[in-house]
Amino acid sequence: MPLRLSSITRVWIVLSLVLGCVQGLRAQNPFGNLQGMNGGGMGNSSNSGQKPKKDSLKHRTGLEDTLTITYRFMDSTHVYKMDTSIADIDKWYPLPANYRSLGNVGTAAKPEEFSPNMRAGWDAGFHSLDIYRFNWDSTRFYTTTRPYTEMMYYLGSASEQDINVLHTQNINQHWNFALHYHLTGAPGQFKSQKSNHNNYSMYTWYESPRKRYHLYGGFYFNNLKVQENGGFTNDSIINTSEYPQRFQIPTNLGGNTSYQSNIFNTALSTGTHYEDYSIMLRQQYDLGQQDSVVVNDSTTYYLFYARLRMQYTIQLNGYNYSYVDNSPDSSTHFYQNVYDFLSTPLPGFLIQDKWSQILNDFSLFQYPVAKNPSQYLTEGITLENLKGTFSSSVQEFYNVYGHAEYRNQTRNKKWDIELNGKLYFEGYNVGNYEAYAALTRYLGKNVGLLQVGFQNVNRTPSFVFEKASSFNFGTNPSSLSNENNTQLFGYLYQPLLKLNLGAHYYLMTNYTYLKDYMGVDQYTSPFNLLQFSAVKEFKLTRHWTWYGEFYVQQVTGDAPVHLPAFYTRNRILYQTKYRKLNLATGFEVKYASPFKVDNYSPLLGQFFPQLGQKDSPYGTSPVTYSNNRPDVAAFVHFRIRTFYLVTRLENLNTLNISPFGFKANNRPYLGYADPGLLFHFGVIWGFVN
Repeated sequence: MPLRLSSITRVWIVLSLVLGCVQGLRAQNPFGNLQGMNGGGMGNSSNSGQKPKKDSLKHRTGLEDTLTITYRFMDSTHVYKMDTSIADIDKWYPLPANYRSLGNVGTAAKPEEFSPNMRAGWDAGFHSLDIYRFNWDSTRFYTTTRPYTEMMYYLGSASEQDINVLHTQNINQHWNFALHYHLTGAPGQFKSQKSNHNNYSMYTWYESPRKRYHLYGGFYFNNLKVQENGGFTNDSIINTSEYPQRFQIPTNLGGNTSYQSNIFNTALSTGTHYEDYSIMLRQQYDLGQQDSVVVNDSTTYYLFYARLRMQYTIQLNGYNYSYVDNSPDSSTHFYQNVYDFLSTPLPGFLIQDKWSQILNDFSLFQYPVAKNPSQYLTEGITLENLKGTFSSSVQEFYNVYGHAEYRNQTRNKKWDIELNGKLYFEGYNVGNYEAYAALTRYLGKNVGLLQVGFQNVNRTPSFVFEKASSFNFGTNPSSLSNENNTQLFGYLYQPLLKLNLGAHYYLMTNYTYLKDYMGVDQYTSPFNLLQFSAVKEFKLTRHWTWYGEFYVQQVTGDAPVHLPAFYTRNRILYQTKYRKLNLATGFEVKYASPFKVDNYSPLLGQFFPQLGQKDSPYGTSPVTYSNNRPDVAAFVHFRIRTFYLVTRLENLNTLNISPFGFKANNRPYLGYADPGLLFHFGVIWGFVN
């Protein structure tokens, strides 16, 4: 019988926690000197509850009007500084450089390198838009001496726009909050490819003056909308001169969709709509020992070292995955041919999976060495309640799993050991587990930093592949076995040579995949995949630098995984600094070797390999786009203090001499094409209030 909490109990728990936190905040002194601020409360060395003695006269240090800002991630003790480099567009652009989209920013995308799902437990299975989402793993909890606001406006040709606004400030030395908003929108150069994504988040951390109580909390909301066109009706039509206006090229879905440049028009007639939210509250209380440091005759600072930490986390998540078509186009027969339904035109339809998830976790942290917060042992247990609403049923599940982690980074920074694991004791995902081990050793400046590791995951296939899902249209196996994925990895970073070498070995068993637009299958035979990488900075002259990235990957046997055997990204740029002006200008070239590109199922939101599918509108012979050109971009980036300006010309490789035009589009997936020439202009400005 599923283990679940009543609605009254859930409301009571949330209200009790919120009221308890409010009372705790009211009971603390909200004022204090900003000296000694540890940036979020996850460290162990800090002031005690006794107020330090103060000098009779307050002296200005000269730093009162300057900004010092750091951040850390929720499950990490490492403190990071803001990145002020200007050489890489990945800092600002929502589509990472190693990802390939369906042809427009905001559409479904996946990386060029093999990156399997290495997480155990429940998974809804919709990941094609993950790079456009906010999540807790990437949320930055800030510490700042002054209120700080960062605003970005990124404009592209064909009405592409990207707006990003971040504000963070410390209310006092013990309390910080942040607000973050991100909008990504573009109509696309081809029919029915408009994207409109909105992300919102508000989050905070609090640390009591006694440094014993810590709180992290907040919420985020992702609203992702993208039109789907199902690919071109004829895969070779992109190479003809029949349609001089690229938006007029006929597609399998979308009908006679008109061009819409207004990114604030969020209406979606045909396409994918993913929504998700998360409300999280984490509370920590430490037991330990006190110490003190005498600064001078009149000032003493008291320190506290945690030895035992109790942590409780409650998280409420909601997910809504849907596909809508308000007016199916009967002329292409796309739904009938590849999904075997909608043989007669309908006024419209909606396919939807909805999930609610409640996580309650209690953990204990033990710190063997008082003055080394990077050495600890964690044990915890989590109760997970799930409720899924599908087209023909409503189902409830639960999971109970334990997790543990040991971390030991020595105080001399030469050794770093990380061990963690998770085991599902009972529930829907019973028997799932994760095991991870990594050892890092600093071998001196002549050799560098070496890391070796191991990971093994036993996981239930994603729920989208189950028969209960509303997105299940095919004849699937009667039951799916658990996937078992293993990887061995190693990295060597040589700072003198500015060289980073990496190697991955994957062993995949019961690999679950789409064999066509809707059919699910498992490749039960184990298969191997090798991956090697080299990232190197070449200093060509005093001002010219070449940043090279090289990846080689090889799959054994006839596994249903198609990847480029070789992929490279190269940036050759001129960098200089004149007074407060930092300039970086040059070229970027990316290239992937020819391979059998994947296809895409718009209703399911899944990429799948070409295996000679008989229901494909492009024929049964797998297609390799062997005439793809390297992707070429030219750029100028500069920074003056906290002001950045970014200008780029993308897809210079699409130039055709005869007939003249930028229409030699590269082909990322079967039936899809990259856009032609794009001009991007971006302004990023940080304000210290």
